Amino acid sequence: MNVVIFGAGRRGLRLARHLIEEKKSVTFLDSSPARCAQAQSKLDCMAVCGSATDIAMLEECGCGTADIVVAVTDSDEVNIVSCGIVKSRYPEVKAIATIRGLTYLSEESGRPFSLLGIDNIVNPEQEASQRISDIIISGLFTDIAYFPGAHYLVVTKSVTRGDFMINKSLIQIKKEFPGRYLIAGVSHRGKIITPNGNTVIREGDEIAIILDDDERDDVYRMFGISSSSFSLNKIVLVGATRIATFLLMSLPKKMLKNVTLVEKDPELCREYCEMFPEILILNGAITDENFWDEENIASGDLFVSLTENDELNVLISTYAKTQGIKRSIALIKTNTSYVKLAKAIGVDATVSTTESTVDAIMKILRGQNVKTLHAIFDGRIEVYEYVIKQGFVHTGKALKDIRLDGAAVIAGVSRGEDNFIPDGNYVFQEGDTVLVVALHEDYDAVQALFGSDEEEKSES
Repeated sequence: MNVVIFGAGRRGLRLARHLIEEKKSVTFLDSSPARCAQAQSKLDCMAVCGSATDIAMLEECGCGTADIVVAVTDSDEVNIVSCGIVKSRYPEVKAIATIRGLTYLSEESGRPFSLLGIDNIVNPEQEASQRISDIIISGLFTDIAYFPGAHYLVVTKSVTRGDFMINKSLIQIKKEFPGRYLIAGVSHRGKIITPNGNTVIREGDEIAIILDDDERDDVYRMFGISSSSFSLNKIVLVGATRIATFLLMSLPKKMLKNVTLVEKDPELCREYCEMFPEILILNGAITDENFWDEENIASGDLFVSLTENDELNVLISTYAKTQGIKRSIALIKTNTSYVKLAKAIGVDATVSTTESTVDAIMKILRGQNVKTLHAIFDGRIEVYEYVIKQGFVHTGKALKDIRLDGAAVIAGVSRGEDNFIPDGNYVFQEGDTVLVVALHEDYDAVQALFGSDEEEKSES
């Protein structure tokens, strides 16, 4: 597969790394010689320096022979125009564009509408806000991946001294603590594995736990993960940004009456008063210690910093915890290295627009059978939410009769109102939603198992 990426910034580089690991051919088109040079030095790819709205440059970088083009520049207009030109000249090429502007959203659905024949539009702010919304609504204020169709969560946890699971195999852990959960990934001294029953957990490992949404509190207590089943009587949001707008649009109406928004720009405060009359809006600087005292900010149950400044988001989210706020979430827009830093200094959860955007694009590239995709352990393990549709080649077969060869783990199944961790006797049925965990490099094997016939033909 040949993929052309417009924009060699942080999103473009992260996306390219995923694709190159899958042996896809990647070419960048970027107007910055420095970014082009950086891309070629870091990745096994080609990079062409020029404008993505220049027809000659589109031809030079190989759009005519590409299977997919993805526009991830910092300009909505460049992304729209470049993909529009590609679709007009090469209609068989699939075009994906990232667009941040609210004006490109459908009023009915709140999602991006079709534009200039572009096949898929991804809004980075909307994807990040959905991650934050999932964390808030799930009631688990940590870095989680939520799969709404399957009603499962993926939570990562570091194994520290004193944990009951140290030096025990997964079989032993399951015998001692039965339940609807599965340890689906282990990071041991930088090595990432999808474990089996004989895998032994060591101190210092990081594990990924897939658990049933209905049993989350029990599993959290079992693994010593801080439970967050308290009432959200006061949610403090900082920054009247576009992500704040998307977040407020996605939260349940009954929750909005508990939201306080802090914004230093009085004009933005007036705009938000009109858009969201249910919430309390405070005009002031969150960095002003007197403002915290005057407005009793520290009485909040949850603090969510959504400003355009990564450093500020991390620092004030940490400060909020020192002042007595129970949980905090920090938005990371540009520097993904702050994700680990924020966790280390006490921030409960971080949401990266880069990671959430790349996840959304990868889900599109994975095909129509993938309902949701989340990457964990820095993208080295992927968790897919697949829907078993008509024509699935293994419908009616038992899991034990299908050769997975260690490439994937079927971690959870949702069938109607029932959720369960499957054993070898599980039989695939049309309409099932299954969670599949696989190493990133094993994607081809997963695609061979779950991809539709049409998708397999297009891959070839």
